[in-house]
Amino acid sequence: MKYAVWLDGIILDIDLTDMLLRQYKGEDVELPLIDKIYPDWNEFKKIFKEDIIIVSPYNEEKTRMIIKKLGDFPFIYSDGKTKPSKKPMEVLFSSFSLDPLRTIVIGSSPLDLLSIRFYDSRVKFVCIKRKANCSKYSPYLQVDNLMELVKSLKRLKIEGN
Repeated sequence: MKYAVWLDGIILDIDLTDMLLRQYKGEDVELPLIDKIYPDWNEFKKIFKEDIIIVSPYNEEKTRMIIKKLGDFPFIYSDGKTKPSKKPMEVLFSSFSLDPLRTIVIGSSPLDLLSIRFYDSRVKFVCIKRKANCSKYSPYLQVDNLMELVKSLKRLKIEGN
């Protein structure tokens, strides 16, 4: 199983939902950067390091700067509109030749979920309830943090390759 993890809201303690929606609608929005990382990210990355791909709403330069601090992870970055566009998912799946049935996208907002649904509804989406609730959009799983996700994946026997 591969895990596509949204940088904002899952790794970085920042909620860009409103700004990304405004950007999607055509406004020129400068996305702020933050260095604060959620503490559960470090444990999660130790468990799934080889299977993680980072999905970033930032441009290439900002994404590379952040990834350098996180460790060596494959990633995709934004070259324009991201959420709720399906374009980032098209780039993700084509760049890494991912199988939609063997990929879990991890996000923290309904826009993350819509991006994947617009691309391919077969892909499992997990919502981590950081600042928003995705339940009305029927995610595959919704949990409070990444370590709860690890436990759920183990219970479901889908955590590894």
